[in-house]
Amino acid sequence: MPRMQTSSILSSGPIGRGLVALAISAAALTGCKRSPSGGPGGPTTPAAEPRPVSLVGVTIRPVERTIEITGTLFGEEEVTIAAEVAGRVVEVAADLGDAVEHGSLLARIDSTDYALAVEEQRSVLLTTLAQIGLDSLPSDDVDLDALPIVARARAQADNARAKLDRARKLYERTPPLISEQDFADIQTQYEVATTTVSVERLNAKSLVAEARARASSLRQAEQKLSDTRVIAPAEKPLTYRVAARLVSTGEVVNPGQAMFRLVASERVKFRGQVPERYLRDISAGASAELMSSAFPGTFAATVARISPAIDIQTRSFEVEVEAANPQGLLKPGSFMIARMSSGTKTDAVFVPESAVLQFAGVQRVFSVRDGKVVEHRSRFGKAESGMREVLDELKDVQAVIDRPQGLSAGLAVRITEAAAR
Repeated sequence: MPRMQTSSILSSGPIGRGLVALAISAAALTGCKRSPSGGPGGPTTPAAEPRPVSLVGVTIRPVERTIEITGTLFGEEEVTIAAEVAGRVVEVAADLGDAVEHGSLLARIDSTDYALAVEEQRSVLLTTLAQIGLDSLPSDDVDLDALPIVARARAQADNARAKLDRARKLYERTPPLISEQDFADIQTQYEVATTTVSVERLNAKSLVAEARARASSLRQAEQKLSDTRVIAPAEKPLTYRVAARLVSTGEVVNPGQAMFRLVASERVKFRGQVPERYLRDISAGASAELMSSAFPGTFAATVARISPAIDIQTRSFEVEVEAANPQGLLKPGSFMIARMSSGTKTDAVFVPESAVLQFAGVQRVFSVRDGKVVEHRSRFGKAESGMREVLDELKDVQAVIDRPQGLSAGLAVRITEAAAR
């Protein structure tokens, strides 16, 4: 009971109310103190200083666009020479790697039987011509009446007509100077002579046709005799090289059997597939370069042909690139890389290679805006002379941060060097 009274006095009297107010003020002051860990009343951490960076300028200049593809090299002409006639090979005049001019001898097949066949056909032709009364084959528009066998029949018919005319005058006299039987015999002789002219004309026509057939057989025999000489193609003035010799002396060959494989490689052709998306970028006559792992440098070339169709399986089209090969360094069949010009871009954007940062397969550059780092993700071309082309658009950026390792978007920076222009 006495404690309850004391508490009541403290809380209700003027002194009690003053003590309560003092206690509340002390508690408030105690709550406002800052803890050593940095809470209210503790020490304040100063703000991070901006990181110093240097800038390098963005360069705009024209650049030639190129497309690179892989493919195979071919000769200007590649041909397999096969035997035209059967027989035994008696001579091989060219071997692997030899240079052979167009129309030059490669090999010879025994020609004895073919020479005899030519003589036989020639004799048959001369016999047929003799039956016509000629010593050479007449032209296509020959006058049959002018042929000797027909002319002789016509002469006989003319003589029979003259006899008939004379006999008719004698028979028509009064009295007749020849009998009726004699007149009839002369008239019959004329009719026979006239018929003989028609028969000889048909016979001459048949003999002329036969002579032409014999002449054709003679030409075939002569061609077979000529085919015993196996030669390089003579249709184009090219120099070939023997890529393969497939026969030997003494071997018996049959028609159609391969004997040589030739390649004309003073000019070569590259063929490769170009993706469909580049269809508008390539045209015939555009400059190109060929590259081989076997030789340093490049070989000048030209886009010669473009396929008019796109392969529906690969969604690509074939191009043919031609190049001079006077020294024979480029070998048909080689794996090659072709770099073809696809036009010039006049406003290509370049940045120094040192300004490009790559991490986890992502390439980017950084610029500064309002004192903070701005990130620009893009695709970049190959490094050339310390510069790399920005393949994606880089808007309103005239300078980028050099050596941006450790930077991230939004980081405060301080420029220490002016942008190079």
